[in-house]
Amino acid sequence: MINNLIPGKIYHRTIDGMSQMNYFVYIPIKSRDETRIMYTIHGISRNAEEHIRGFIPQAERYGAAIIAPLFTRTDFPRYQQLGTSVNQERADMAFDHVLQDAHEYLGIPPAPMRMFGFSGGGQFVHRYAMFYPKRVARMVLAAPSWYTFPDPERKYPYGIKSSLDWPNLRFAMEKFLQIPTRVLIGEEDDLRDKDLNKTREIDSFQGLNRGERAERWTTAVRALGRSYDISTDFHLEKVPNASHAYESYLAHPPFIEQIFDFLFDDQAE
Repeated sequence: MINNLIPGKIYHRTIDGMSQMNYFVYIPIKSRDETRIMYTIHGISRNAEEHIRGFIPQAERYGAAIIAPLFTRTDFPRYQQLGTSVNQERADMAFDHVLQDAHEYLGIPPAPMRMFGFSGGGQFVHRYAMFYPKRVARMVLAAPSWYTFPDPERKYPYGIKSSLDWPNLRFAMEKFLQIPTRVLIGEEDDLRDKDLNKTREIDSFQGLNRGERAERWTTAVRALGRSYDISTDFHLEKVPNASHAYESYLAHPPFIEQIFDFLFDDQAE
């Protein structure tokens, strides 16, 4: 699995033939199972390595490897939406290159994945799961600014309707609804700060802050589940004393425990 990598160290890898795509990887000292992998997606601060450093204690506890792709501002300015259109640089396809490289280089199976995303990373994760629901086993979304709603009347990325930029979209929503999901939002993450998307369209139907938007999105997903007669596992949980700063989430130790407990509890020994 580790391909001569020394466990307990963070490695930075650049994908051959795709120099703009990089990722960090951590192999735990007490690795239990090559299928125990956490994929963590950064927010707009692009702090991929910081994600890994913050998760190392729990990675060791669970014997889970961590993979953290890095989406640069230059090459993936709108990685949160998977890209600007089907014809531009696609963050989902770049991520697929990471999965393939990790499979070949480390021997890690590419799917199904247990994914975590913070802020813009949470946007990426739930949209990636909408596009490729069979690839995602579980996901945790922490503090996304806004969401793609399961609304066939709104154009992507606001809803799931096709557009000129995103033609011929097909979503298997019944598969997406079966992905166990936790949405985490800080109790104090209710400000309209500079990083919040404040367009009139999003404000009007998603809410005025991240807390309102998280509640409306989980409610909409659950309602869709009922229409399909699917028992969904989408739940919203509050993180005490956390604002939108990533450090404020990390300052609450149960935050990281929540992530790992949820992502791997079905693999408990």
